[in-house]
Amino acid sequence: MYLFKIEVDSSEGALTVILVAENEEQAFQAVDQHVERHFLYPPKLNEVAIVEKKRITSGTAYVMETR
Repeated sequence: MYLFKIEVDSSEGALTVILVAENEEQAFQAVDQHVERHFLYPPKLNEVAIVEKKRITSGTAYVMETR
């Protein structure tokens, strides 16, 4: 299993999605589902890109800067 950091360019602006999946294909499929559940009216996804991929082990994490 892998921990993915995925950036999405959507009609609602930039989004960052962190999710666990077996592979890249499953990660891309899961992004659509999570974005749809997050918004009342799902935005149009213009671009979806995997930024980081890490094998899950104890202590695996991402540091996210907020601005």
